Amino acid sequence: MMKQYILGALTALMFASCSNDEKVVLKYADEGDSGNPNPITQTLKEKSKFKIGAAVKMKDLQNEANYKNAVLKHYNQITAEFEMKMASIWSSSTTYNYTAADYLVGFAKDNNMEVHGHTLVWYDSFPEWFKKAQYDSIAFEAKVKVYITDVVGRYKGKVKSWDVVNEIFADGGAMRNETVINSLFKDPIGFYGRCFRYAKAADPDAKLFYNDYSVVLDAGKRTAIKKMVTRFKANGVPIDGLGDQFHYATDTNRQTMKTGFTDLASTGLLIHISELDIKVNTGKSDSYVFNDVENQKQAETYKYIVSMYEDLPQTQKFAISTWGVTDKYTWLTSFWHSKEYPLLLDADYNKKPAYQGFLDGLK
Repeated sequence: MMKQYILGALTALMFASCSNDEKVVLKYADEGDSGNPNPITQTLKEKSKFKIGAAVKMKDLQNEANYKNAVLKHYNQITAEFEMKMASIWSSSTTYNYTAADYLVGFAKDNNMEVHGHTLVWYDSFPEWFKKAQYDSIAFEAKVKVYITDVVGRYKGKVKSWDVVNEIFADGGAMRNETVINSLFKDPIGFYGRCFRYAKAADPDAKLFYNDYSVVLDAGKRTAIKKMVTRFKANGVPIDGLGDQFHYATDTNRQTMKTGFTDLASTGLLIHISELDIKVNTGKSDSYVFNDVENQKQAETYKYIVSMYEDLPQTQKFAISTWGVTDKYTWLTSFWHSKEYPLLLDADYNKKPAYQGFLDGLK
């Protein structure tokens, strides 16, 4: 009787002392131990049935123990924030710089994580030497084919998935008016489809994605993507999935998001929420304060998005990847506003209400 009383008291104390952002499960020690229950904090990667990813930088992993520990604790997939883009790797017509990409792939291997490769072809990441070379379409594509073959081949079996092509459609769904590919190819979509074939040939087991932003909000862009997917399928182009970056905000219309997400999933392809962060300072105010109310809005937004993703058929769930790990390092403080707090961990690596929101959205 006394043993039961003590055990009950310890259990009550344990629940009372746990912070609100921790999900507690009881785990009893093996026979021969004290028999006291121990609280275990469930992380995103532990609860999720699909991969939980984060965009990371080599320098932060190398230079900051708290950053590295946070990545290892909460995530089981990584994406290179910039180190695996073409401009970072392709130094000249005859040389590659694999130092940073190799480090990230090695880090993932050493820690039993997967790597999502980002990105092979992106209009905004062609190296300057390549753009200045003024190749005709035949020479241009031949060079790109060699690049894709070399890079994907180097990481065959190590990088599980790739964004083969990134952001080819403008807002509204027209072809993006960039100055490289559209000026060379009468049929840019045909060129992009061949890029998927080159990647598939280099690593037949890698999952191949098209990635873009505002897909679930922009009906015109989504229609253009679906049309491209239909063409690819008809022609045997090996596309496995679609990524929507999900750089959204607490005031993003949820019904629009839901409608667009359902439409995107109708392709039947794998779906990747690929670059998730949620802006809170939606008015770009210099006097903005990230208070409890704002924290809760962000938490509810994360929960809604994750719950929406969980409603997908299991066969279409690939991963949810946050674009960064901590508010200390986010692209939005320079791109959007200095007072911005879009991620799951604060600048001191504490879990925000957003973390709990994400956790609650998982089934």
